[in-house]
Amino acid sequence: MSVNPRLRFVSALFVCIALLAVSHAPAGQPPTLSAEGQNEQALHAYLFDKFLEGRKAVYQGNGRDRGLKELTILEEQKEIRDGDELMLPEGTERIAALFRHFGFHGENLDRIKEVHIFPFSPDKAPPRSIQVKEFYRVQMPSIPLADEPFESMKIRFLMKEADAVCRINDLVFYAQKAIPPEFDSIPYRDLGSEFPRQRVEVRIDVDHELSIGGTTDLQRDRWFRMHETPGTHHESLEKWAAERGFLPGRGAFKFNPALTRGWGKGETLKEREDQPGAADLTFFDRYDAGERLRRAIPLYREKPFACCFNDWPEFMSVPLVGRGTPRTEHFNDAAELAGAYVADQIKDAGYTAAWWEVKNESSVQSEWAHHWQEKDGIDGWGLLADFHNRVAESVHTRASDIKVGGPSSAYMQVQVQDFGLFRNQARFIEETRGHLDFFSHHFYENALMLGAHERRGMGYSNYLLGRYEAILDMLRAHMHKVDNVLPILITECGSLQNGRKPSDNWLRLYAWNAYLTKSMQRPDQIDLFVPFIFLQMSWNPYSGDAAFTPKADRKSHSTLGDFEPTTIAHYFDLWRDFDGHRLPVAYERDWLDVVAVHDGERVSLAVTNMGGRQIAIDLSGFADQAGATDASQTRLNYHQGQVVFEPEHPVDVAAIPVDVNETTVIRLRLRQRIDPSAILQQDRWYAVETAVASDGEPLEFQVDVERADTVESARLIIGVHRAGGVTQPLVVDLNDVPIVVDMGDASEFSEFFAPLDASVSTSMLRHRNRISIKAQPGTTITSVQLVTQRPQVSLHKTAP
Repeated sequence: MSVNPRLRFVSALFVCIALLAVSHAPAGQPPTLSAEGQNEQALHAYLFDKFLEGRKAVYQGNGRDRGLKELTILEEQKEIRDGDELMLPEGTERIAALFRHFGFHGENLDRIKEVHIFPFSPDKAPPRSIQVKEFYRVQMPSIPLADEPFESMKIRFLMKEADAVCRINDLVFYAQKAIPPEFDSIPYRDLGSEFPRQRVEVRIDVDHELSIGGTTDLQRDRWFRMHETPGTHHESLEKWAAERGFLPGRGAFKFNPALTRGWGKGETLKEREDQPGAADLTFFDRYDAGERLRRAIPLYREKPFACCFNDWPEFMSVPLVGRGTPRTEHFNDAAELAGAYVADQIKDAGYTAAWWEVKNESSVQSEWAHHWQEKDGIDGWGLLADFHNRVAESVHTRASDIKVGGPSSAYMQVQVQDFGLFRNQARFIEETRGHLDFFSHHFYENALMLGAHERRGMGYSNYLLGRYEAILDMLRAHMHKVDNVLPILITECGSLQNGRKPSDNWLRLYAWNAYLTKSMQRPDQIDLFVPFIFLQMSWNPYSGDAAFTPKADRKSHSTLGDFEPTTIAHYFDLWRDFDGHRLPVAYERDWLDVVAVHDGERVSLAVTNMGGRQIAIDLSGFADQAGATDASQTRLNYHQGQVVFEPEHPVDVAAIPVDVNETTVIRLRLRQRIDPSAILQQDRWYAVETAVASDGEPLEFQVDVERADTVESARLIIGVHRAGGVTQPLVVDLNDVPIVVDMGDASEFSEFFAPLDASVSTSMLRHRNRISIKAQPGTTITSVQLVTQRPQVSLHKTAP
C-alpha cells in the first residue's frame, strides 16, 4: 500500500508554511545570538571586566576547562543578631543568577535559623546545604523574571534564639559549574541551523511487537510522573495533570519539621523522657498521618507512588551536618520512627507510598553526616547500608508489601576517584542484599548539557551523551555479580540551572525529555521514572521547575484558576496520550533515541536527537508499507531564543524535522489496523566484571546467553571510559572471531564515557561466550553485555 498522493502534497504544503513562519538562518551562515544571549553576554562582560576587579576569585581547571568557581562578594567581619540585614555591594543582584550557592565563613554560624534574600526571596528561606559553626552555605533562590532592574541585594538573618549572636567574616558566591572567562554562546543559538538537515531513515517492524522485561506494553504509569505526592494540591490541579495522563511520582517526608514543629496544628513529636534520643511513638495514637492522602482525587489514591524519608528529629541526629542524619547509637530509634510513620499512614489514610526511600541523596556528604567522618576512620558507606537495612526491617515488619530502598543517590559521576564512587555504590548493592527491594538514583544536568555534542572536546561532563546508559549498565552488571538484581527507580532528574529565562527552561525540558526517552527503553531495569517537575511549589513559587506560578492579582492561591501556566507546562502537553505496545525500530545514526508504540490504529514515535546536526526523519518507507493516511508531529523546541510549543500538526512523512537537543512526538494514522502476530523478546546478558582498567593487553570477559541457538539478532555493547577520548580502535574477539566495533566520535571527547557497540552474527553465539577486548592504556572497560532478540511465535500481550 502506498501513501495517498494528496496526503504527500498537503503535508509538504504545511511543512513549507511552517518553515517560512519559523525560518532558520540560511545554510552556511552562523546562527545569530538570541536577545537573551546578547543580554547574558553583556552580563558576563560586566562580571569579568568590572565586578571581579579587586575581589578574591578562585578558578578551577586548566586551559579551556578553566573557569570561575568561587567569588568573594565581601570581606568584612560583622556581628549578626536576630533580624540584622547585610547590604551587598552594588551590582551583586545582577550577577547572582550566575551562581548556585552562597556561603559565609565565621563563628557560631550554627546559631542561624535561616536567611531571607531580598529582592529574590523576601518571605521564603532558601534551603541550606551546609551548616556548621564556622561555615554556612545556602542555595541561591530562584531569580524572578523582571522587566526592570532589581533593587540592591540584601540578606536578613533570623536566629534560632532571639538573643543569639554570630559573626561572619565574608560572603562567597559558588558556581555549580565553573564559569569560563570566555562567553559561552551555545545556549543562545539554534544549534546546527547553519547546516542542511541530514536525512535519517527510521524503519519500523509492524510484524512483531517488542517485549522488554516480559511485556510489550509501554506501561505508561512507569514513565509519566511528576515530583508530587497525592493530595498535595487542590483537586483542580490534580485533575489538570490527570487529564494529560500524569501521576504523582515521588515526594519527600521530613520528620523535622513535619512532626517536630507541627505547623501550629497541635501536638508535636517529642523525645522520650525515659529513653533520650528515641521518639515518643505514642504521638501516633493522636496524629493524623493520612490527612493529605485522603484529599487526593480517586485516580491518585489508586496508583502507587514513591516517597523519601529525610531530616530525622534533632534529638536523635548528628547536630547540623547532614540534614537530620541519625546518630549511630540511635539507628534503631530512627528506624522504629520510620516504621511507625508508615504504619500510621496506612491506618489513617488507607494507603501509603508503594516505594519508600530511606534517606534522600544519602550518597553525598551534605545529606549523610557520617561521610564527613571518613577521614577519621568512620565507614560512612558501611553505616549507610546498615541504616538502610534497619529501616527496611522496621517497615517490612509493619507492612510487608511496602518496598524499601535507596540510596537515592546524587552526583552519579561514578568514574571519579578512579571509579571509587562506583565501588561505593557496588558495596551498597552487596551489603543491602536480602534487605532492600530497589535501588534509586538521581541524575542532573548543568548548563553545559546544552549543545553537548558540540562540547564533546571542551570538558563535557554530563550524562546524556552515553554516561547515563553506561552507569546503569555498570550497576546492573554488579547486581548480577552478587546475585542481588533489583529494580532501579530514577526518583529525580533534570537541570541544576537556576532561573526561568528561555535557555533555563529549555535545559530543563531538554533534560526531562531526553532522560525519559532513554529510560523508556529500559523497562527491564527501571520501575519508576520521576523528573523534578512540580505542579506548583508553594515554598518556592517562582521556581522554574513548576508548571504553574501564582497569579499576581490575588493574595491566596489554591485552585487551578489562581495560577498561570509556565513554559514548562508544555512538558505535559508533549507527552499527552503517548501510549501503546512497543514496536521494534532500526536506524543508522549515532546519538539518536527512538521509541515506537502502536494502539492498532496509530503508530507513535518519541525521537530525541542528541547529536550536533539538525535532522529530517524519513518514515516514507514505513508509511508505504503500513498504509499511513496521515502523519503529524508535536514539537517542544528551542527556536530563535524562545521555547516554542507546536501542537500536533501535519508534516511530510519523508522529512520530519528534529532539531539539535529536541525531543519530538510523531504519529502516523493507519488505513487498516495492524495486529502483529509475533513478538521479539529482548534480553540483556552481562559479564560480571566492571570497571576493569586496561594496560594495553587483552582483557577477558565471559557472557552467558540462554538458548543461544534461538537468537535472531544480537549486539555486543561495551562500556568505555577514557580521559582524552578513545583515540585507538578497540580490538575485540567474540569466541575467537574478530568483531569490528564502531568507534563513532569517541576520539573527539575530552573525556569519553559511553557504550560502544557492534552487530554480532548469531552463528557466533554460544551458551558461554568469551570476549577479548584490547584497549589502549588508560582505558577502563566499565561493563560488557550482549543484547539479544529472539522471536516468539504467538503474541501474548500483558496488561499494564
